Amino acid sequence: MDSTLLKNIGLIFSGDIDQPVLQADSLIIQEGRIAEIGRGLTPPAGAKIIDAQGAALMPGLIDSHCHPVIGDWSPRQSTLGWIDNYVRAGVTGLISAGETHIPGKPRDAEGCLALAVLSYKTFNNARPAGMKVYGGAYIMQPDAKEEDFAKLAALGAGHSGEIGLGGANRVESAGPMIEWGRKHGFKFLCHRGASYLFGSTVMEPDTVVGLNPDVICHVTYGDISAEDIDRFFSLTDAHIEFCRTQHSNITNTIAVLDKARERGEMRRIILGNDAPSGFGIYAHGLWEMICLLTACGGVEPAAAVACATGNTAALHGLETGRIKKGYWADLLVCDAPAGSRANNAYEALAEGTIPGVSLVLLDGRVMAQNETVNTAPAKRPVVVKAQGVAANV
Repeated sequence: MDSTLLKNIGLIFSGDIDQPVLQADSLIIQEGRIAEIGRGLTPPAGAKIIDAQGAALMPGLIDSHCHPVIGDWSPRQSTLGWIDNYVRAGVTGLISAGETHIPGKPRDAEGCLALAVLSYKTFNNARPAGMKVYGGAYIMQPDAKEEDFAKLAALGAGHSGEIGLGGANRVESAGPMIEWGRKHGFKFLCHRGASYLFGSTVMEPDTVVGLNPDVICHVTYGDISAEDIDRFFSLTDAHIEFCRTQHSNITNTIAVLDKARERGEMRRIILGNDAPSGFGIYAHGLWEMICLLTACGGVEPAAAVACATGNTAALHGLETGRIKKGYWADLLVCDAPAGSRANNAYEALAEGTIPGVSLVLLDGRVMAQNETVNTAPAKRPVVVKAQGVAANV
């Protein structure tokens, strides 16, 4: 059995907003999943040993809002290989909000269904750089049918592209489709606010509230009133998403965070990048959003990490995003970056500094380590040993 022991962990960010820090210093991975969490655990026979050297462990980051197309190609940026940069920065999951940037994007239900099926199947068959891309986000057009949602659900796809990308973008047109989709377990993402890209739709607060989606996307892009913030929380069941690409309105972001804390509903806060888009590709975008929550919004660092991991995973029913027995071992080891005045990853995040990642695991496999990671170097690099012998991974 393929086994790994992670030992000498200084702090564990759990990804669980209700218990954001775990009291443990070691973890065992077997066959790609977390098998045991505790103190001073003994490695199974023949296990690989990873010495965290006192650095922190956390779940891999999950981008709640991404626009992939096919593989790691971003036609909007004329870019290849961008997903590899995300993985090496500590992002292990991408939630598609619609494969919208493909040249000649279909504008009818048949074409959008075909695109969703293609995306879902290709990302399941080939994972760029090991990334878990949750594709097949159905962009809804006025001629969509309930059978479309049934077909996608039978494949395993489970969420829409953000409402506003397709022609079904009002309560009258998209509302019945939400009812159809929810019969088949679908989650619905909804664009919020101004149109910032040609072809997207202005979504007024009344429309968003009337649709009651599962995610209100990039909620603080542009101005939002205190009244509408309250309506989004009190009149919908939606998760509230902040995104990097739109350069979130910081004043509004803090107001939304205050409302979430007032209501005891930080579980509803999720973080995304909304990239690749016309505004760019940001491998560190989720880290920047975590630091915005901690340094400007006063969110405790482990809770901010949960907003970028477990909150999104729980919404989509994923067995990742939390350090929990039985979950996939999509994990990061990180520390204060070299040269920082902070002593560890917790202190770095508290002051708004992106940690130095020293190890990225996907399904328990090393995807990047020390010098191959796409962040500042960690103060304490990991040491990986195979059956007691130092290994070059």
